[in-house]
Amino acid sequence: MCRSCHTPESHTGATFRKWWEKKRVADLYQFIGEKMPKNDPGTLSYEDTADVVAYLLKMNAMPAGPQELPADSAALAKIRIVTLRKGKKP
Repeated sequence: MCRSCHTPESHTGATFRKWWEKKRVADLYQFIGEKMPKNDPGTLSYEDTADVVAYLLKMNAMPAGPQELPADSAALAKIRIVTLRKGKKP
């Protein structure tokens, strides 16, 4: 569904960093939940929204956690988005 409006490049690398670096995962979750899909905003289930967020984080080489990303804003607010730039060490 996302690919009908978005390319992977629009959600990875410098573009992703520009919008989401140092913000909380809950911010991304809320944005997607309220604004997506563009043709029918706010219609994704909480679980589908969490899946989209997890996919975006994976596309941006974020480390996976020990369990599935929860569909819970309070839990996601504890996680900050920090990306690694090419050639940089953590």
